[in-house]
Amino acid sequence: MADQSQSPPTRGMFIRRLILGIAFVFALLACVAVGVAYLTKPSLAVWTVVVTIAAISLEVLFWSAAGVFGWSFLAKRRATLQRWFGKRRNTDAGDAAS
Repeated sequence: MADQSQSPPTRGMFIRRLILGIAFVFALLACVAVGVAYLTKPSLAVWTVVVTIAAISLEVLFWSAAGVFGWSFLAKRRATLQRWFGKRRNTDAGDAAS
């Protein structure tokens, strides 16, 4: 008798992963467009539009990933950043007051 502990993905999960995939492809294409625009030296207005679209597409990708993977994704990211960089305290201010 086969153990079927894994249930098939639901339709909602499929749709969320599809949205995440679309966001990933759009962000990837936007970043490629930034690279192409950088190499072709566009005007300031065109450069601003291309970079803004790329930035917004990366934000959409980030929040889509947070929605698909759950909010724990953000908590783990925050914990990792705190572990890497830690909280920096200003010890010079205490020394200057003495």
